[in-house]
Amino acid sequence: MKNILKKIGMLVATPLMLLAFSGTAQAVITAGGATIHNAATLTFTGGTVVASVDVSVQTIASAPAISVDLTAKTVAAGDPYTFTYSVSSNSNGSDTFSFTAGSTNSVNISAPGLPAITSLTLGASITSASNTVANTIQIPVGSDANMIVGDALKVAGDPYSYTIASITPGTVASHNVTTGALIVEVPTVITLTPVTGPGLAIGAAPAGTQVGELQTFTYTVTAGIPNDGVNGTHTVNLSGVTTATTQGVAPAAVTYNTTAGPAEVIITVTPPTATLTKTVRNLTNAEVAFAGTTAAKAGDVIEYQLLATAGTSNIVKASISDAIPAFTTILAGQYNGGLSDVQIITTVAGVPTTTFGTNAADADVVNLTAGNLTINLGAGAASADVAGNGGTVNANDSVAVTFQVTVN
Repeated sequence: MKNILKKIGMLVATPLMLLAFSGTAQAVITAGGATIHNAATLTFTGGTVVASVDVSVQTIASAPAISVDLTAKTVAAGDPYTFTYSVSSNSNGSDTFSFTAGSTNSVNISAPGLPAITSLTLGASITSASNTVANTIQIPVGSDANMIVGDALKVAGDPYSYTIASITPGTVASHNVTTGALIVEVPTVITLTPVTGPGLAIGAAPAGTQVGELQTFTYTVTAGIPNDGVNGTHTVNLSGVTTATTQGVAPAAVTYNTTAGPAEVIITVTPPTATLTKTVRNLTNAEVAFAGTTAAKAGDVIEYQLLATAGTSNIVKASISDAIPAFTTILAGQYNGGLSDVQIITTVAGVPTTTFGTNAADADVVNLTAGNLTINLGAGAASADVAGNGGTVNANDSVAVTFQVTVN
């Protein structure tokens, strides 16, 4: 009896591309998610036996393509700015990409507020046959993971973009269980709608063409604050890592960044501005309006007003220091029913709120030491007994401080 062993190999996907070196073709990447079906048939007199195995093809890590609007950007100190990044997959199959924002800052500016990590899952594949119908691609069964109708798609070698109009699932390769005869795979067909350009022509996506999903996401960066009155800069970059790993005996995730590349963003930050005006009125003379000057006699009570107004951006750690002038004595208990020495009116979005403070070292926002009156302003202001405890006055808001002295 003569036994004959026949082996039938059924590869259901074609390579990512054909690389040629010195005229020699080199096999390359198969679509991730594809199935390699392999069946062997043992024939002998009076019978046939078929055995088969399937191999699932994995995604191989590849850094995505990242782009962002690189138009010069100028923002005010402390203000947010939102960037929209476009990311398209260069992989042979679906993968999840994690992104982290980082910033290199000029020496005169505080660090910006950066967003948390963002991740995107992008579908991708390698065509298994040339497109015989315009605006379609043919890919291995199972390699359409994470692709759905409406997704944006890029086709390698084509400068235009598309959305998925429909997905028609194919059937994976198999064999006749009796004879072992190959039943070839019917590829999955994706129909595309052109977003830009004339559309995908017949034959424009031959076997081995990479196709990758395109998504966008936003990052909001809150600008730091220049500390010397001069513009500062933030150079914002993304770094990331793949979930899939590389080929070889020591597979590893691929890390990538946009440093000095087409997605590196430079932000110019303008320093905050504010105004401070000081006016006075003679209460003994029953003056009502504050003015730039007044006249007084010994024993008269005069009231000073300090008005601080933020410019078009917030000012932080805001604090006023005022040396009590010679020939005067600051008065205590002139406000809040005799309980307070200083009145503070904070106007936020046009709505004033009145608070008070005392000159003593009592942990409030007012302190008088060695003839110097300190008042910490704005939201979050803390004890004036300690330097650096000023608060935040939002853009276009103001704080009016009044106190009284008697002329010696």
